[in-house]
Amino acid sequence: MPEEAKNREANNRIHERTELGLTVRFITREDLETTGTLIDISAGGLSMLTETEAKIGDPVIAYPDRLGRLTGKVVRKFEGGVAVQFEMSDTQREHLRKRIESALSGVPYLRLLENRKHKRITLNLESECCVESSGEKFKCHIMDISETGSKIQADQSPEIGETVRIGSLHGVVIRHIAEGFAIEFSKSISVDEANAGSIEDCA
Repeated sequence: MPEEAKNREANNRIHERTELGLTVRFITREDLETTGTLIDISAGGLSMLTETEAKIGDPVIAYPDRLGRLTGKVVRKFEGGVAVQFEMSDTQREHLRKRIESALSGVPYLRLLENRKHKRITLNLESECCVESSGEKFKCHIMDISETGSKIQADQSPEIGETVRIGSLHGVVIRHIAEGFAIEFSKSISVDEANAGSIEDCA
C-alpha cells in the first residue's frame, strides 16, 4: 500500500469523520480566498468539494462555518475537491471535536458559559496577550479566572482555536464575548494559582 494511503487509513482510524455540508472559506498559496463545500471533517482533517489550483503539500487556512480557524496542508486531490490534514496541538484537536459535536447537534458551543464545574474568581487585572502563531501582542484585562479557564477583556479578539499566552496563563481561545474573548487553559491550574498574585506580565 502506498505511504500516503497508509497515512490516510491510520488517520481515519484515530479520528472519526463526520459528514457536515458546511461552507468552507479557505486560503492557499494559489487562492487569495475562495470557498468550498465540506464533505466530511474530523479532528485530523477535512475533505471538501472545491475548484483550487493548490498542490499537494501546500499550506491551507480554512474557516468552515461555525468551526473556527483551522490550519493544515493539502494531502490529496481528487476530482472536484481536496483533502486537508490539520496541523494543531492535541488541545486544539479536542476543542475542534467539541465544535464538530456542537455543529452536528445544533447545541451552541458555550462551555465556559454553561455547566461550569469550577469556582471563578473575579479579577480586573491589567496584562498583555501574546498570540503565539503571529507573535502579536496587545493590552488586555483578565476579567475572571478558574482552574480551567479565564475571560479576557480586550479591544481585539484572536481567532477561535488560536493559542495565546496572557502573563503566565497559557491556553486556547474557545469563544468570543462582547468584551473580548474566553480561553481554556492548556492544563488545569490549582486553586492557589487561580489568583492575581500568580499572574505575571508577558515577556
